[in-house]
Amino acid sequence: MNAVEKSRKLKEKARSLGFELSGATPAVPLPHYSDFLSWLSKGYAGEMGYLERRKEKRGDPQKILSGAQSLFCVALSYNPSPEHYLLLEKNPISCYAWGKDYHEVLLEKLQILADYLRLELEPGAQVKSYVDTGPIFEKNYAAAAGLGWVGKNTLLLNKKFGSFLFLGEIITDTELSYDEPTDNLCKTCTACMDVCPVGAFEEAGVLNATKCISYLTLEHRSDLPKGTNLHGYLAGCDLCQTVCPYNVNAPQGLEPAFQPRSEILNLSADSTASMSPTEFKRFTQNSALERIKYPMWQRNVESR
Repeated sequence: MNAVEKSRKLKEKARSLGFELSGATPAVPLPHYSDFLSWLSKGYAGEMGYLERRKEKRGDPQKILSGAQSLFCVALSYNPSPEHYLLLEKNPISCYAWGKDYHEVLLEKLQILADYLRLELEPGAQVKSYVDTGPIFEKNYAAAAGLGWVGKNTLLLNKKFGSFLFLGEIITDTELSYDEPTDNLCKTCTACMDVCPVGAFEEAGVLNATKCISYLTLEHRSDLPKGTNLHGYLAGCDLCQTVCPYNVNAPQGLEPAFQPRSEILNLSADSTASMSPTEFKRFTQNSALERIKYPMWQRNVESR
């Protein structure tokens, strides 16, 4: 089976698993690595020390999988339904965490896709799959694979599906047929940068995580800087996405696992402030919020 046929069949399988977008790109270093090193040197990563520790692998897929030839990239929408869109304005939890943990949902689908590749399309192929945890510039490789472009808010944007997208990738030693990148359609729009209440964007495409509400609520483990204002958020922030023109008419995500849990729909200021450790554990169980520890939650509640 030639590379074109393998790619076609992989895309068909990806669609059958619910992925709205998929594409392939060569497993070669991208020109963004030097920008990443500069970003690290400026301290913009904050307490995300894992970025520094694994920086060498990010520069070259060969250091992740020897003999790698291709990355097959996928995207799964979690865009809220119209009936839940108002929650974006008043809910203190970013909608990426409203449903089941996306890592589990995507990895299960990716495993099926990877098995299809290594068992049926090219028996014996080597594969490695990641969802937001591997040392990979996943947004940049997704853009290189034609899934969209990296916007000024550093997120992957797609003309049809917007930016509420979870990304995953399979690194393989299999040769595939490669897709062409799309144009960057942000042009002169700066809505995402302008809406940020903490000025986290140093310039277009450069996020200073130490200022970002999502980073402060989810990744920053120590005490928050004195005077921190989380602007009502407790876990993540959706502001730079809600104002994006490409999200206005984007279709809702169809994955049932990402529908908001009843605990999210019934969340109130009183309930967030009064949660006991046991209630918090139950609230975060099987969701992407499990990464937040109870002391962090209490800290966020006090600073929102």
